[in-house]
Amino acid sequence: MTPKTQGRLYFAYGSNLSLKQMACRCPKSTYHCLAVLKGWKWVIGPRGYANVVKSDPRLSSTDEAQDEVYGLLYVLDEEDEEALDVAEGVPDCYVKMMLGVESLGRDGGAEEGREEGEEIEVLVYVDVARTGVGTCKEEYVARMNRGIKDAVERGMPQDYVDRVLRKWVRDEDISREGDVKDPFFPGEQ
Repeated sequence: MTPKTQGRLYFAYGSNLSLKQMACRCPKSTYHCLAVLKGWKWVIGPRGYANVVKSDPRLSSTDEAQDEVYGLLYVLDEEDEEALDVAEGVPDCYVKMMLGVESLGRDGGAEEGREEGEEIEVLVYVDVARTGVGTCKEEYVARMNRGIKDAVERGMPQDYVDRVLRKWVRDEDISREGDVKDPFFPGEQ
């Protein structure tokens, strides 16, 4: 079953959780719904930015809840996808993969016209060359906090934020919007 959308569904899990950042990077994009990517872990990679790493099914995780990544789905047209490719550094920093996610709907419930837990194929940017871990870049902290705030407002579980994202990204006041700049589009924020 294909999604009832025009364009491609994109799964944002890092600073692109920020609706404002996505509006700057991809002006025609629209927020679609909350989703979860199962069997993957969220990390800050060696470059200092968010990444998802495939879980090894042979290893038993001490924290099984980390073996899923919550994110926001956006609808991208071709032009916005090309702009996102530039911002994400395709193919040098991230590669584009089509992965199955569970669409959770706009309020954390099943998306209209879908069964709860139905898997759909979406675009995900993954750094496959650098799968280790690193430290969150200073400029990325505020952008991530703005994205986390937007995602929680759209149903991302606070428990997930506390257990997974806060291991990598410190909580910081983001009330001063002017302090949050996207280095890939510095004049547009």
